[in-house]
Amino acid sequence: MEQSIQSIHATNTDTFIERIDLLSIPDSHQQIFISRYPATRLVDRLDISKIRCFWLTLSQGTGSLEPSLEKLNHLIESTISDGEGSIFIEGIEWLTSLHGFDAVHSMIRSVAEKVSMSMWSIYLSISKESFDQREHSRLYREAPLMEFQERSIDSNEEQLTMDIPDSTLLSSNIEMDLNDDGTPKLVLLTRLPRTGFTKQILQRRILQWRRMGLDTSEIESTLYSENMDSMYEKYVSVEESVRRATELERFIMENVRNTQEKTIALFRLRQLTGLSELERTYFSN
Repeated sequence: MEQSIQSIHATNTDTFIERIDLLSIPDSHQQIFISRYPATRLVDRLDISKIRCFWLTLSQGTGSLEPSLEKLNHLIESTISDGEGSIFIEGIEWLTSLHGFDAVHSMIRSVAEKVSMSMWSIYLSISKESFDQREHSRLYREAPLMEFQERSIDSNEEQLTMDIPDSTLLSSNIEMDLNDDGTPKLVLLTRLPRTGFTKQILQRRILQWRRMGLDTSEIESTLYSENMDSMYEKYVSVEESVRRATELERFIMENVRNTQEKTIALFRLRQLTGLSELERTYFSN
């Protein structure tokens, strides 16, 4: 993956995230998402178990970042000084309204110089309507605009997808319920039928699971297979594990009072490991 700073045309958060999903980012890379929205508003759009979120706000709290160019610049510089990964930033227009275009442009130019010497990439969400032509030109000089090719769907595959009811596939616009600790609650999704099952359908289900904070590495490896029967068999196995984890989480949240015990148990649930042991612990009586 090329290390750079680039702009992405996006009219809103959903569009920005859809573009991000098209990028080929290794799982081993760190990811940071800086936004005008708190993590609790992003849990149904981003896999917050793998992406560290910062909320641009004047409010003080965990994960908050003051909308100061100095604070933002410091966070970026300290982050890209080590390791490798990607930083996604939206809210450039808001920062411009607060500090002026020249100040924001100067910060972007400074960051562009530093990131070019690192193993990191930075992506800026830019709205077409928020800047004039001259300002766009200056921004793209420092952060060139990325071009995306719209992915075409094979007509036969599209028909198979249409065979699966919309209720089966959780809409990305649905707000997930949160636990008291701010993590998204596990929810049971309608089981995908074998008829109409495709790799693209499975990818969408995996993304839904990841947005709940579940570790899906076990089934992600099957996406490289061309054996649909084997892929579906693995899907059914993981779906059953998710069902068990969902029932366990509901019981643990209602009945376990020890904070440390609850934290450890919920972590294991999201790893989809030790389910039999947890069931013996909580469901044996």
